[in-house]
Amino acid sequence: MTPQKRRYQNQDEIYTRQPVYFLDGIPVFLKIDESSNENEYVKNYEKIARDQLKGIEKTGENPFIPEELWIQSENSTRALVQKYSKAGDKILDVGVGMGRLLSPLTSLDRYGIDIVLDFLKIAKDKGINVCHSLIEDMSYKKEVFDIVVCTDVLEYVLDLNLTCQKILSVLRRDGILIVRVPYREDLDSYLDPTYPYKFAHLRNFDEHSLILLFTKIFSCKFVELTYAGYCPMIKKLKYRSQIVLLPRIYEKLIRTTAIISSKLYRFLLKKFYEPIEINMVFKKVDNTK
Repeated sequence: MTPQKRRYQNQDEIYTRQPVYFLDGIPVFLKIDESSNENEYVKNYEKIARDQLKGIEKTGENPFIPEELWIQSENSTRALVQKYSKAGDKILDVGVGMGRLLSPLTSLDRYGIDIVLDFLKIAKDKGINVCHSLIEDMSYKKEVFDIVVCTDVLEYVLDLNLTCQKILSVLRRDGILIVRVPYREDLDSYLDPTYPYKFAHLRNFDEHSLILLFTKIFSCKFVELTYAGYCPMIKKLKYRSQIVLLPRIYEKLIRTTAIISSKLYRFLLKKFYEPIEINMVFKKVDNTK
C-alpha cells in the first residue's frame, strides 16, 4: 500500500469510495466527461483561480475583491463558526478555496472540498484535509460533519437544489450549516459581452429567498443571520436618490473618516451603505425524534 493510500485510510474513513488518484497528497475524486457542461464549468473556474492567484502574486491582493471586504466577510463567518462549534468538532468548508476561513480554527477537525487544485494545495499546507471534487458528486459519508460552511459558492453552482441536498446529506442531524452569499447583488455586469468568464454569479439572494430555500425545501430550522462586507460603493449606497449629484464626493468623504477614526468609519459604513454579504445559520432538523 502506498503512503498516500495509507494516509487516505487513516482519515477516519470519511469517504464512501476510493479516489481516482492522488496529486501531491490530495485525493482526487473529480472525473467528468470531457464533452460535458460540467467539464466546461470546471475549466472556467480553474481559469478564474489562475487569474486570482496571478493577481495575488503580482500585487499581494485579490484582483476580484478589496482585501478590506474579504477580511470583513471572512471574520463575520468565522465568528459564527466559533459561536456554534466546540473543540474537536468535524467541520467541512464547501468551496474551501485557499483555506483562509478555516486556517485559524486549529481546535477543529478541518476538511475542505473544491474543484480547483491550485487552491487545494494552498489549503492543504494550512493543515486542512482537502479533496478535489464537485459538490454535486462529493464522496463524504452521510452525516459525518458537525458543522458545514459554504461561503461564496451557491451563487455560482449550476444546480442549486442538488448542491444543497448534497451539502446537507453530509451534515449530522442537529448539525449546523452556515451559508454566506452576496446580498441582493446586481448581476448586470455578468451579462456584459466583454465579461471574461462564461460562468460566474448565476443568481442573487436575500434573507427571504435563503430562508424559503432551506426551511421550505430542505426542512431546516432557521437560527440567525448576520450582515457583512460594508464598503463605500455607489451601488450599495442607501440614499442614492437624495445625493444623486455627489455620490463620488460622498464616497471619498466616507473613506477619509477611516484615517480619522476606524470606529467612526465602521459606523458610517453600516449607517449609509447596504451590506455586500449575508451570513445565514441553519440547523439540520432531526426528523427521527
